[in-house]
Amino acid sequence: MMFLVVDFNVIFSAVLGVGNSSNIFKLNSKKKKYIFIAPQFLYIELGKHTSEIARRTSYTLDEAKKALIFIEKQMRFIPFENYSDKINEAKDILRRHEKDVPYLALALAFNCKIFSGDKVLKSLCPDRIKNPNELLAELENE
Repeated sequence: MMFLVVDFNVIFSAVLGVGNSSNIFKLNSKKKKYIFIAPQFLYIELGKHTSEIARRTSYTLDEAKKALIFIEKQMRFIPFENYSDKINEAKDILRRHEKDVPYLALALAFNCKIFSGDKVLKSLCPDRIKNPNELLAELENE
């Protein structure tokens, strides 16, 4: 199994059932190719958005919670101190695209790629990013 950093938007899209993200989590739950990791603060953010997920889908609040739990069971949330030494390096690479600094710092610390659909992030560090289409194709071809 390989580590793969997952950003907030990918998880949010997966829970909403938008795009390929939900298929990736479903396939990975069977194939167990990746250990999905994210900064620990993401766990708190996901909890804050449960009612928004229910509101934007046809889910009840309980169904939204179950969808989040399915994703969270495949995740490991990493404390800041485990990647804090890579923050400055990530800032240097991303410059003004600061919202993704924690994700890149985590990827640098674990020497892995990032699962993200963010086009700006992909343009700034193309060798580090796997977008949903690329990742789904990779999982399906195994």
